[in-house]
Amino acid sequence: MEENLFDNQLLPKKSWFKRNWKWVVPVGCLSFVILFTGLIIGGLCWGFSKITSDNDVTKHAINIINQNPEVQQKLGTNIIKDGMFRGNISITNDTGEATVPIRGTKGSGTAIIVGEKEFDKWNYEKIIVQIDETGELIQINKVKE
Repeated sequence: MEENLFDNQLLPKKSWFKRNWKWVVPVGCLSFVILFTGLIIGGLCWGFSKITSDNDVTKHAINIINQNPEVQQKLGTNIIKDGMFRGNISITNDTGEATVPIRGTKGSGTAIIVGEKEFDKWNYEKIIVQIDETGELIQINKVKE
């Protein structure tokens, strides 16, 4: 009977990690970097979305826009902010200005809102709704909310 010199069962077998560390470490690090970057980007998007959607100047103005018969005729009822905020918003002290995409049951448009807050009430200098389909501008009279 011949004995195989290379078949030594007394040598311990290397662990899975020791055999595969050359690809496990880079893949693990890359996964961590991608996850961390995704969390940062997601957090920034969520924060920006929260700032733009939950501010007083747009909330109250959308309520005013919903009550306007001319806007209801063009965009329909139940007018809400439409998807991702695209435009600009600045709220300094108690003055706010925003350009917000909106949509109703009949169509979509853009609301341009400028207002000033006095004693926790918004006084809107300008609320204009531009209808996307026609480009028509609807000026809503100055209103105190």
